[in-house]
Amino acid sequence: MRSLSGVAGLALLVAVLGGCVRTPAGEIGRDRAVAIARSQVSFQPSSIDAVKASVAGRPIWRVTIRGRLPGQPAELFETRIIEIDRASGAIVSVARS
Repeated sequence: MRSLSGVAGLALLVAVLGGCVRTPAGEIGRDRAVAIARSQVSFQPSSIDAVKASVAGRPIWRVTIRGRLPGQPAELFETRIIEIDRASGAIVSVARS
């Protein structure tokens, strides 16, 4: 019994610490940043990349979304780079190409 409760305690500790490592307190996570960024595009994404960055000391998520508009030729594609404040979730900028 003693070893079973030790394993359960260790599993609980790993779960708690794992949650702390992924998203610091007061910071939106990657999935939330991607959802916010997706609301800014009118095309079906073929790829999405999200990285933590900083602009003028402001911590942001930089989300790059690539895809094609319906009927768009294969050699053409859309790209949006959406920067999102990691603390508030506010959109900082949207770049289009």
